[in-house]
Amino acid sequence: MKTGTLLALGAVTLGLFGYTLCQLGGRPPERPAEVARAAAAKKTREAVQFRDLRDEQDARAALAVSLRSRLERALEAPEELPPLPTPNDRLEAETAFEVVMGQIEGLADKGGPHPKGKRKRLYRAANDAFAALSNHLDGHDPRDRLALEDAHVRLKVMLREIDAGPPGS
Repeated sequence: MKTGTLLALGAVTLGLFGYTLCQLGGRPPERPAEVARAAAAKKTREAVQFRDLRDEQDARAALAVSLRSRLERALEAPEELPPLPTPNDRLEAETAFEVVMGQIEGLADKGGPHPKGKRKRLYRAANDAFAALSNHLDGHDPRDRLALEDAHVRLKVMLREIDAGPPGS
């Protein structure tokens, strides 16, 4: 075989080998337009996630103010009222529990004896909020299960701190 033919076959073989490596090597090289579109899409996703998080925080803060006000009115009312409305979703249940626990912690920080009626109402509000929270958390999810266990321990400790117990105790 002539040297020229051998060189041509060698060049074709090397070319095919290189082409095969490029095809098997993974993704094709990205074009600048594709890179720009991917970056814009990522930025948009991050902005939406941030906005959703901010909206959730705003909703949680507004709900907390409303629930705190209602709880304070229920604790000071002459007749026994349901302390908090029944939560419709997880956000409301978590916020209601935090509001009640904040009220109990504030009372515990003040120290001293607290009126029996107020302790009784806080006991009811705390247990109602915990029950609602447990209804909205997924018992099969390890994080939710851990959150529920932590909430229960916090509930027991804080109720003991203000000497609030079940009715008749």
